[in-house]
Amino acid sequence: MKRNNQYLLVIGLLVYILGMVASLMFNVLVLWANLEGQSFWGYPEALSFDSSLTAEARLGRLTCPMIITPGEVGHLELKVRNPNNYPIEAWISAHISKPGETEGMIRELTSVPLEPGKSSKLSWQVSSENVINRPIVQARVFLRLTKAHPPARTKHCGIFVVDLWGMSANTITLLALVGGHILQVGGILMWANGLQFSRNRNHTARNLLIALSILSLLMTISSLYHSWVLSMVEFLLILVFLFTTVGYSIGMPGKPSS
Repeated sequence: MKRNNQYLLVIGLLVYILGMVASLMFNVLVLWANLEGQSFWGYPEALSFDSSLTAEARLGRLTCPMIITPGEVGHLELKVRNPNNYPIEAWISAHISKPGETEGMIRELTSVPLEPGKSSKLSWQVSSENVINRPIVQARVFLRLTKAHPPARTKHCGIFVVDLWGMSANTITLLALVGGHILQVGGILMWANGLQFSRNRNHTARNLLIALSILSLLMTISSLYHSWVLSMVEFLLILVFLFTTVGYSIGMPGKPSS
């Protein structure tokens, strides 16, 4: 019975680690792609951008796929809203990475007439042909008051291009996120079951695993909602808990001999 409990603890830990690696690696790749996008601007926008300038329209969230695979087409969507009680014309410029183009990007400038209180959606297509330098597609949109004005608002995103045994982006996302978190829960349950019949019922390690899983789930939610600042904070907390867990395991006193 004692040996079976030990096996259950080890197997539960291995299952948990597999799930954590799957979800964490996916979220880190998504986070990396969007952090790379911070430096994707283009000239002269990088110098002329001024958030203190007037902008009559409001930019919504720039929605991008988290990953795409070679051969797939992803869609970027932006919602523009007119919060005023008079009609306006919103000017949106989009920069999307493209090898071989000037500054490694294609540029599109679009005007959007908006009635009072109304909104409109703009969309762009991207694929692996838009990868530049690294396996990442980068995109940034700007809002201008008029065609001649400097940009006053901006949104950006990065899309990681993954080639994993020919699987689709949706399949990879499902396996990494849903499958990863299911494995984490399964590993914790196996660990708890093995610990139930153990003489040493110290629950500190189990509680650390649960805390890591909660942070991993929060990071996944942040990735799905494109909240990169929260995702970064949660990743740093995960690292702190990982080092704490490893330190606890190394420093845990051995079982006294009988």
